[in-house]
Amino acid sequence: MQEKNNKKIAEKLDNQKFFIAALAVLVVLNLFTIFYFTQIKDGSKNQTEETEDKFQLLNPARKSVNQKDLIINIQPLRDELNKYEGQKDISIYFEYLPTGANISINKDAQFWPASLLKLPVAMAVAKKIEKGEWKWDNKLVLMAADKEESFGTLFKEPTGSIFTIEDLVRRALVDSDNTANFILVRNLETREIYDVYEHLGAGDFFSAGGEIGAKKYSANFRALYNSSYLSEESSQKLLAYLSETRFDEYLKGGLPEGTVYAHKIGVAEDKNVYMDSGIIYAPNRPYILTVMVSGRDKREAEDLMKKISEQVFNYVSGYSEN
Repeated sequence: MQEKNNKKIAEKLDNQKFFIAALAVLVVLNLFTIFYFTQIKDGSKNQTEETEDKFQLLNPARKSVNQKDLIINIQPLRDELNKYEGQKDISIYFEYLPTGANISINKDAQFWPASLLKLPVAMAVAKKIEKGEWKWDNKLVLMAADKEESFGTLFKEPTGSIFTIEDLVRRALVDSDNTANFILVRNLETREIYDVYEHLGAGDFFSAGGEIGAKKYSANFRALYNSSYLSEESSQKLLAYLSETRFDEYLKGGLPEGTVYAHKIGVAEDKNVYMDSGIIYAPNRPYILTVMVSGRDKREAEDLMKKISEQVFNYVSGYSEN
């Protein structure tokens, strides 16, 4: 009987030894696994830090742009556009947004901006909202003095009608509605609009007779694209409205169907002034193009802008370093 008990005890001890040995092996394996992956993670981290340190003086935004889309030679395009140099009735500005490379033709030529002024007004409104002084759903009243029939249909509404600020901004940008713009301007302070011009480097606009050139005006779109004056949300909102505009002539006429184009036109037919400015979102190659024309009839101005727009788009979209 004793022998039988001793045998059971021995078996029990053997089982305990096996369990302890197996547990020890599992512990060792777990420790090894933790050590191994920690080393890989640390190595990867060190490698990443080493790579970042290696290029710490470079523009971090370059990582979001494919190298093949970094157009490095715009001279052929400049040669094409240089034929307009010296013609004071036209001003052209092109800027390739991924690199900032640009072309300015007749940069000193000045034009009455007409409806182009609606964009800085909309930016002043958005800034006022960001400061918490207004809200997009606040309402403003239509007064008789606000009504203007040249662009838009809001003038048809009864005096005393109420509209949200967002609706007025949308109408001013999408429909180029003059009445909507006048309601906004009446409720803004002059300094609030001036602040936009000053930030964009056009602080002399009011003292220069209210005229502006293509290069200086393009700063509005650069500021929206980079969200350097307004927040990302506000910049996106305004660019979205600008991309919904129903005006298909001028520069838009030279773009392939379906191309996203966030822009603002300006027309003063009594002065024979026609303008179009905005961001053309060529696939992976966005750029700003502004063209201002004076002293020509509407059809001639349309044809000229369409031709320039087509030339620029074809160069940008077809460019290859090879």
